[in-house]
Amino acid sequence: MTSGEKIMVCVSHVANGEQLIHRGGELSKLLQCPLYVLSVSYGEDNQAKSNNDLIWKSKSDEWGAKLLVQSNENKKTCEVIAETAKRYNITQLIIGQSPQTRWQEIMNGSIVNELLYRLNEVDIHIVSLHRSYQLEQKGNRQAL
Repeated sequence: MTSGEKIMVCVSHVANGEQLIHRGGELSKLLQCPLYVLSVSYGEDNQAKSNNDLIWKSKSDEWGAKLLVQSNENKKTCEVIAETAKRYNITQLIIGQSPQTRWQEIMNGSIVNELLYRLNEVDIHIVSLHRSYQLEQKGNRQAL
């Protein structure tokens, strides 16, 4: 692994998280670099969270990635992502399209813009949720 690149995939929803990890894994393989998967925990202690963690661990293992579970500690999600990216010297960040409505974006600010501001030396790849869905459906059809 000599490219100097480090990739981190941010996951939160199973529906697109698996596709994001797949995308990050393919890029990591292409660049021959380390892959990290970040899940931000909000202090919830429930069965769904435990199931998600198992899925993230399994998918991370498939791609040889290191799973990082970080607590938000009452911080904004983009703050936790930026701090983690800096801690691990990440050079490429992969996130899914924000589920924010336009109104939420106006009121709370854009997650993407905030990440660009906080991580000005990190390449940010934004994967469309629609594209993730299309890829998932294509994969399901191929499996039939």
